[in-house]
Amino acid sequence: MIRLYVDEPLSENKEIELNENQSHYLLKVMRLKEGDALLLFNGKEGEWKARLGAPHKKSASVLVLSLTRPQCVDADLWLLFSPLKPKRQAFLIEKATELGVACLWPIGCERTSFPKVNLAKMQAHVIEAAEQCGRLTLPFVNPLVTLPKLLEQWSQTRLLLFGDESLTSPPLASLSLAPHKPYAFLVGPEGGFTRQELSLLKSCPYAQGVTLSPHILRAETAALVGISYLQLIIF
Repeated sequence: MIRLYVDEPLSENKEIELNENQSHYLLKVMRLKEGDALLLFNGKEGEWKARLGAPHKKSASVLVLSLTRPQCVDADLWLLFSPLKPKRQAFLIEKATELGVACLWPIGCERTSFPKVNLAKMQAHVIEAAEQCGRLTLPFVNPLVTLPKLLEQWSQTRLLLFGDESLTSPPLASLSLAPHKPYAFLVGPEGGFTRQELSLLKSCPYAQGVTLSPHILRAETAALVGISYLQLIIF
C-alpha cells in the first residue's frame, strides 16, 4: 500500500489536504481513485490508514481512518559523513534511512570535494526512503559543520567511532561496545583524513578510530558497513 509522509498531526476522522507533488503522485502517477486506501505517517504519531477523497483539479485530500501501527523509538545511532557526489550521496542517505539512523550530519574536512550541501534535497531523499521502507520516523538532518567545530561541541555521552584508513586502529568488531548506548559513526572524505585531522580525532577523549576491512572502502560502503554493525550492537 502507498505510504506518504505528512507534516501534520494525525488523528481519527481528520481530513488532510495533500500538497501538489503528493496529489500529482497519487492521481497521475499511481492512478488512485476516490475511496482508495493509503497509509500516512508523520514521524511522531505512528502510521494511519486513510482514504482518498474526491480529487480536485490539481489537489487531493485524504480522510484519516484508523491507527495501523503505534509510534516506535529508533536506536540512537548517528551517521556523520563528508559530502559526496550527488548520486552517491543520495544512495548513502537512502540506505542509512533504511538502516534506521537517527541523525544524518555532513562534516566538512580538509579533503572534502563538495564543500556545500543542499539540506532540502537531503530531506527529500530521507522522506522518500522512509516512505518506501516502512519506517515510522525520519532521521534528523543537521547542517554542514567543519570537523574541528564538530569536535569542539561533541557530547561526552556519545562515542564517536571514525573510519581510520591508515589501518592503525583496531577492527570495529574487536571493540567491547555496550548495547543500548548512543553511538555515532564518522566516515571521512574520498582522500581520507589528513594527518592533522587524524591527530585531532585521536586526541578527542570520546572518539575512537576503527578499521573495517583490510581494503580501502568507498565512503558509502564504509558508512553502511559501520552503521550495520553498530545496529547489531545497539539492538
